[in-house]
Amino acid sequence: MKTVLSHALKSGSATLVLGIALLAGPAFAQDATAQPTTPAAGSGAEDAGDTIIVTGSRIARPEVQASVPVAVVSAGSIQSAGQTNVLDALRDLPIAGQSASTTASNFSNFGNGEALVNLRNLGSARTLVLINGRRSVGIPGSSAVDLNNIPTDLIDHVEIATGGASAVYGSDAVAGVVNIILKNKFKGLELHAQDSITSRGDGNSPLVSLLGGTEFAGGNGHIVANFTWTKQDAVPSSARRYSQNDSPTGSAYTPQGAFILPDVNGTTFTFDPNNAVIPYTGAASQRYNRASQRLLSIPVERYTGSLLASYDFSPAAHLYAEFTYSKTKANGQIEPLAVDDSGVQGESVYNFDGSAFPGISSSNPYMPASIAAAAGPGQFVSFRKRSNGIFDRSPHDDRDYWRGVIGMNGDIGSGWHYDVSYEHSQVRDLTTNEAILMTNLGASLQATTIGGQIVCADPVARAAGCVPLNPFGYQTYTPAQIKWLSTYTGQGATIAGANPGDHVIASFLQKNYQDVVTASVNGSLFNLPNGPLGIAAGAEYHHEKVSEVFDPFTRSGLSSQQLNGNEFGSYNSKEAFLEINAPIFGGHPGIYSLSLEGAVRYAHYSTVGSVWTYKYGGTYAPIPDVRFRAIYARAVRAPNLNELYSPQANTAQQVVDPCDQNNGLGETVPTPQRPLAAGCSAIPGIATYLQSHANFAYSLAQVQTIFGLVGGNPNLQAEATNTFTAGMTVAPRFLRNFFLTADYYTIKVKNAILSSGVDPQTSVNECFATGSASFCDLVHRDANGFITEVDGVGINAASYHVAGLDIHAVYSFNSHFFHPTEKFSLDFYYNHKFKQEQTPFAGGPVSNELGTADTYASQQLGTGFKDQFTFNLDYTTGPVGLHYRLKYFSPVTASLGAYSIPSYTYHDVQAKFMIGEDRRFEFYVGANNLFDKQPPFIAGGNSQWPGTNTVADTYDLLGRVLYAGVTARF
Repeated sequence: MKTVLSHALKSGSATLVLGIALLAGPAFAQDATAQPTTPAAGSGAEDAGDTIIVTGSRIARPEVQASVPVAVVSAGSIQSAGQTNVLDALRDLPIAGQSASTTASNFSNFGNGEALVNLRNLGSARTLVLINGRRSVGIPGSSAVDLNNIPTDLIDHVEIATGGASAVYGSDAVAGVVNIILKNKFKGLELHAQDSITSRGDGNSPLVSLLGGTEFAGGNGHIVANFTWTKQDAVPSSARRYSQNDSPTGSAYTPQGAFILPDVNGTTFTFDPNNAVIPYTGAASQRYNRASQRLLSIPVERYTGSLLASYDFSPAAHLYAEFTYSKTKANGQIEPLAVDDSGVQGESVYNFDGSAFPGISSSNPYMPASIAAAAGPGQFVSFRKRSNGIFDRSPHDDRDYWRGVIGMNGDIGSGWHYDVSYEHSQVRDLTTNEAILMTNLGASLQATTIGGQIVCADPVARAAGCVPLNPFGYQTYTPAQIKWLSTYTGQGATIAGANPGDHVIASFLQKNYQDVVTASVNGSLFNLPNGPLGIAAGAEYHHEKVSEVFDPFTRSGLSSQQLNGNEFGSYNSKEAFLEINAPIFGGHPGIYSLSLEGAVRYAHYSTVGSVWTYKYGGTYAPIPDVRFRAIYARAVRAPNLNELYSPQANTAQQVVDPCDQNNGLGETVPTPQRPLAAGCSAIPGIATYLQSHANFAYSLAQVQTIFGLVGGNPNLQAEATNTFTAGMTVAPRFLRNFFLTADYYTIKVKNAILSSGVDPQTSVNECFATGSASFCDLVHRDANGFITEVDGVGINAASYHVAGLDIHAVYSFNSHFFHPTEKFSLDFYYNHKFKQEQTPFAGGPVSNELGTADTYASQQLGTGFKDQFTFNLDYTTGPVGLHYRLKYFSPVTASLGAYSIPSYTYHDVQAKFMIGEDRRFEFYVGANNLFDKQPPFIAGGNSQWPGTNTVADTYDLLGRVLYAGVTARF
């Protein structure tokens, strides 16, 4: 049995297709691990003689001859950066794009703390993650796998194939496959502990792992078990200078509130820190710093237990099993909810019976006399206010993950092998946060005086226990007021599914179940001039279902939580595949080796019907030192359950009306920024509005509270993707341990699924420019012509195109400068992008994303670095090892060129020391982002990720991180 690297070194093959990403593990880390490693296959099958199976193919081959590029990340390379999550290691590869993580998910209503890999910036749903060659359930409603559930100390290595894999593995392998190979034959006992902290004293992240394994029955049986606990502390946005302020404007929804008179000018009052009434001007002192309540990095804690077992009954019967359970707890932190009486956010205040709330009556005894006098008798005052001190809407995630696999493989004679397996996995994710009833709040805001006491004006609400509330200025709230707001009485508006006396809470319970049965055979029918004709064939059945259930208050639309509905859906697929590798010629001058290969897969989905995928290509080696390869592949991705069945739900949109003369800046600018665009006066409502107003200009509150309804579409079809890769590998015999790979790739996704429909800004722009009903039906304006809502529904509309060049070089040598065991290892992985572009809809404008940053509202595929590389240098001498890593990102711009971000470099270092004659004890210390490089500062809600003022999914947010760890082996 051989690992990919050891086989390549032994054979001296010029076909090191694998390109050892991040060094394939420092030598000092490998020296300390004397246990056998798993085969590179990950398919569950043992190596057959000198053959191995590499991700991207199911055929065992005598050399590493795959026609698709495959990168490898070893366990040693993960540890050499002190990484406690495999996603962090994958993100060091230039082939990985921007991915969801603890520093880019705080603003999510659910799914906080998930770790999702995103190859080639084509989306995590287009990257297939395998564990030992088999599928795992994704996050609820999607195929994207949360990598938090895979303990790093159980990983032997990770193989990443970046093209032509859909015909081999099925749907979702559009951008590529990440195959995580586990240590299924580890022997001994290993205790690993690590702790890290930023140089500012926050972001503490400890890890404790216990790994044990043994063999029994004379080596026929193996058991490996692992328990891992990790924790990551929160880092608030206020803890870094670049993110401590809500740039550039802050929010118009403040704790003291703003109160708008019903006059033609919309005269507005607010309060100073002494609770004195003052005119509202929109000055910075009158806005709210939301960053003071947000997080750069969310707190996550997880416990993971895994068990791997296998038993060889005979060469024909190798039984294996895998079991994993993971518990994850994560907490977001979001500022208190912005509330108003106009419904622009979808969490409007309502009357107690659920009818429209008219505003606060000028006869309200809490209303300051000056505001009441300015409003006049019998009038209603509108308001906008932040709900500080009432409830906390921050999400709390409690996630459980289970996965089990059982299977058997073996030799059935004449060089043929089989593998049969069943996999069941499921995830349960409960998200909760505090909430109130907006009908109860509406009842509290309509106060009157009876018998000298201030009481709720609505007699039904009053009989139900209503407690009046003073919304004017800075206020504190009593336990009785808060209890009333968060209790359903059964009176007033009826909420289906709720019982009188229920405490109001927002809860979202997601469950996803997956079952996969796979059977395959591989072998050879006959020999060709340069070797046996390799064949792999098989069938697979895949079933998946999801349930997503919200609390009755959220479903009613009367809660402070955004309106949402339940989702139930399922699908199944029946698939068959065939793969052939034909070494048709070789062993001659100028043709050392020539092989052709192909694969085809048929799948019938219960949702989209029948689809075909295929690939064809080959490899050519004129001499043993050089090999050329090329592959063309057709891939498909069936829509996932969320894309098909998610109900209409509220979401906040970030758009700028082409008619807005303030260009989305609200009252933060003293004068209009541009003249009224031609055609705007023809929009219903705008001409009438301009009769009493000098300009058509949105206030900051109007800009910040445009919302939309988005949801799934059961009529979606499968995406289609064409991939072409061509490259070469060089392993000169005269330069031992040097390998070079270079590969060109181009991936075109057609009929791409837009889960929330066309980008809302695109809908607004196209409606204004063309008047097309397909766009204008999604854009809703009020009676004065202001946009209040932009909706979306999942459609097959977009197309994506990425293309680039990967270059990977690895070289190691014994230097003998100071010690006989002294060794240097160098690794360089470079990516140059030729294209990263998308077309939002047929006939739409092509968006070139090269050189642009992935901002929160940009709807980009990811940050379009033209150039990106990772360089690793390892030095070992005796019991000491030193590691250095350099990561480079080329310059980009953000917000249509308004911000220029220079090139970025990050430097990571680690020192490791082996202790004892047998080196069973290992101590290491390190620093990531050694020079404390801070992320670029970007202001503006459309130009950065909320609460960060930067590109949170791209750059390091925390600065220098120091860590230390110890490993003890017995």
